[in-house]
Amino acid sequence: MADYPDGLWLGIASTAVPRDGRRRWRPGVHYRRIARAARRHGMRVCLFDPGRQAEWSRISAYVPVDSNRPDGDWEPASLRFPDVIYENVYVHLAVKGYSAALRAQARRRGVPLFNPMLPGKWQMVGFLRRAQLHHLVPETEMLTTADALWRALERWRIVYVKPSGGYGGVNVHRLELLADGHVRMRADRRGGRVRAWERVVDRRRLADFVQSLRGRYLVQRGLRLFRVNGRRVDFRVVLHRDHQGEWQLIGIVPKMAAPDGVVTNIIAGGERWTLEKLESAAKREGKEVPVGDLVRAAKSIAEALSRRYETVGLVGFDMAVEEDGHVWMIEMNPKPARSLLDRSMLEKLAACQAGFAHWLAHR
Repeated sequence: MADYPDGLWLGIASTAVPRDGRRRWRPGVHYRRIARAARRHGMRVCLFDPGRQAEWSRISAYVPVDSNRPDGDWEPASLRFPDVIYENVYVHLAVKGYSAALRAQARRRGVPLFNPMLPGKWQMVGFLRRAQLHHLVPETEMLTTADALWRALERWRIVYVKPSGGYGGVNVHRLELLADGHVRMRADRRGGRVRAWERVVDRRRLADFVQSLRGRYLVQRGLRLFRVNGRRVDFRVVLHRDHQGEWQLIGIVPKMAAPDGVVTNIIAGGERWTLEKLESAAKREGKEVPVGDLVRAAKSIAEALSRRYETVGLVGFDMAVEEDGHVWMIEMNPKPARSLLDRSMLEKLAACQAGFAHWLAHR
């Protein structure tokens, strides 16, 4: 295994590393983009799996064979601990502590790591209230009892019941109080299965539904979402900090729910549109997409987060526009899926990631 002792190193922590110890390998295109961008800042990039390190004084990683040609082959290397780390482990693994040892080592060594662990859904509601940004989050309560859920339905008529720690639209339910006093319940992904689920129950059976839920759940007022072609739309707004630590817009990606769909997640039947296509379709219906308001709201939340969490660099917000034009933040994604972004967005993202890493390393 080659030894590379010198230079300023950006370490990218990921499970996307060969397990067979192959001598030549080429990582995914986005890691190569970051490596190209890092060269402009005089940094070298290594890619390593934080769950497969025998010790932390030297890490086992992959680096470009030729640092000037990161699009070529990469090879195994033994390196000192990096100067700055981009933690890019899948969110479900990060939640289970896959990167916990790496984070502890970075803290002990005083090495900046982005992104830090950020508030969950319920904690985020409280954070925004304390940051005087409560006008950007819909009315939200912790789910406690069936009676409390019924009172929320009487108050708002439509509510969303969703897990506090969930992702991918799993177990997100839309409940609607009907004129006859029954409750229509619907989910696009229940128990992880991608299949529409629907029930109509009376108040008594609502208790059975609440008891069937496992873990902590939130109750959120149902928004009367902006619609195009009769379908609900929300917006993934992705931001990243740059070489000066300033927040930059990476892109806005509209997502359309399936007809009568509960969530806009692609895996749950949603559809990705371009912003230009959506604006054109909305204009034909006499509607306007408030792009400026979406960006301003997202940046105000991101700036509040970076005042509290100094090394936060990447955030993706699922933003909503209600029929009256009000902009809301539905939830935050600390690891927004790159698959939603187009090539120009990904190039800008990589440039910001390398630049932000350089800024962190030299603060």
